[in-house]
Amino acid sequence: MKKMMTYVPFALIVLGIISIIISAFMIFKPLGFLIVGIGLFVLAYILVPKGANP
Repeated sequence: MKKMMTYVPFALIVLGIISIIISAFMIFKPLGFLIVGIGLFVLAYILVPKGANP
């Protein structure tokens, strides 16, 4: 259970990005694609190890 709790913040971030993307697609389709791109950049930034930069 303790190991699963370490992934809760990441899961909440992913669910938040998904909900923003869905709402942007409901408003305006090109805006939805823009939000998908921004969401992928944010997700990549979160997943990159902090010590990876030389």
